[in-house]
Amino acid sequence: MARRPRRADTPALSAPLGRLGAERRFLQRAASEPHLALHRLRRVASPQVAFLDRDRDPRHTLLIAGSARSGSTWLAEIVAEALHGRLIFEPLRRDDATLARTVGFGHYTDPDAGEPDVADALARVLTGRLRSQWSDQYNAVRFPKRRVVKEIRANNLLPWIARHYPQTPIVYLLRHPLPSASSLVDLGWPTRLDQFLAQDHLMQGPLAPFRAIIGDVVADGDPFLEFVLRWCLENIVPITMLARHQAHVVFYEQLVDAPQAEIDRLAGYLRRFGPGAWALTHEPIDAVTRPSHTNYRGTDLTMAGSGHRDHSPDVSPVTVARAREIVAGFGLDRVYGVPTHPLVGPETVLPLTEQPEEAPG
Repeated sequence: MARRPRRADTPALSAPLGRLGAERRFLQRAASEPHLALHRLRRVASPQVAFLDRDRDPRHTLLIAGSARSGSTWLAEIVAEALHGRLIFEPLRRDDATLARTVGFGHYTDPDAGEPDVADALARVLTGRLRSQWSDQYNAVRFPKRRVVKEIRANNLLPWIARHYPQTPIVYLLRHPLPSASSLVDLGWPTRLDQFLAQDHLMQGPLAPFRAIIGDVVADGDPFLEFVLRWCLENIVPITMLARHQAHVVFYEQLVDAPQAEIDRLAGYLRRFGPGAWALTHEPIDAVTRPSHTNYRGTDLTMAGSGHRDHSPDVSPVTVARAREIVAGFGLDRVYGVPTHPLVGPETVLPLTEQPEEAPG
């Protein structure tokens, strides 16, 4: 009797089988290294795993969006502590969240259109259905009252999110592009510009007027200038397409200089979403003076002037001048110029534009 051919693993089975294989290897190691099992037990008992979040209402999620190295982790930790909320860290990171494989840096979706995969990913995030070792790694609350989502890949999705989730509070964080670029170069991170340039609907849509600038910077190949360009590519969309009433703007520089004043201003914004529903604690917030989990460069935010460095001393004056030309080419020099502090108030960054009636969340 002929043997039946062995069936290849289907995609539905490959992930569970992979996890079983990894678990088997862990148990084999733990047999000879008992401390691994103890570490596993401690983690399983920690708030990063042992927490209860059964509220699926996106109105109870606050989204903090900003470019990389803009202080978004620090702000998210402050707000999560003040709200006694679950902190969801960068859930759209491609290599750590299967649901976000279609969402890269600078991903753009027309507010009036839709991409089912992207819509599903955002729905899972904003309703709290996503749980993963990566996204929950900094959560410190077992019984959260609210959720705080921190993401550096969502800037160009903000107009879509604001349109489809109008009752989800959005905090849009900005930091001067030159120190942001300096920090990214120092850390040796990739620019990910290819993820922006590969989006035809982005390049032929909101970024179409800037193709010449983009082409010149990419051809130059300077990492510092490419990070300045990326800052422009992921901030021109929200700055020109979000209406003023759709998001609360925070400047990193002002958060560093006067954190309590910025917390109070945020509290005023959150009161728009219901009395008491988003009340911030009146107790001292430890996260204000505690370095964030992503403070890789050891910045001391308690010292005057910290976090206000314009750029690395290794960047030449010619390159700095070119970086400022790039920012000006996008018209974003009205927000940031020669000083590291913003040139306008946070309430005037976004246009005072009334949008059509938003779709329900």
